[in-house]
Amino acid sequence: MRHAPRPALRLAALLLCLALPPAFAACSHIPRMLGGSANVELQLDGEQQHQTDLPVGKTLTLDMRDPGASGYLFAGTSFNPDLLRLDSIIPFEEGTHVRYVFTTLAEGQCDIIIKINRKEPGYRPDIFKMISVTITK
Repeated sequence: MRHAPRPALRLAALLLCLALPPAFAACSHIPRMLGGSANVELQLDGEQQHQTDLPVGKTLTLDMRDPGASGYLFAGTSFNPDLLRLDSIIPFEEGTHVRYVFTTLAEGQCDIIIKINRKEPGYRPDIFKMISVTITK
């Protein structure tokens, strides 16, 4: 003979169903010291200067708004090619944001400088974002 589940058992099952999805999501962000990926993703909207550190062979992803809405164009990116490799520049969110993806190549410290320029002749480029990167073993 089958019995109806007890209210306490139903409540426990409901709580378990509510607790599992956030727990699984948290597992996707395991800290480096516990075996996480050590890849770094930075959201650069807001401040101009940023800082990060990551090991050799990992990915650094920089997400930022596209300055085109303010009348600017990207005017170049400078970094040390002995330490970093620029893998891609990807527009996303219907062109309102841009994602730069770098791979770390060797230990050291360098700055990534992303410049912008007005669409006016003779305008000198400005620093849009500056990211200080420390690469470790």
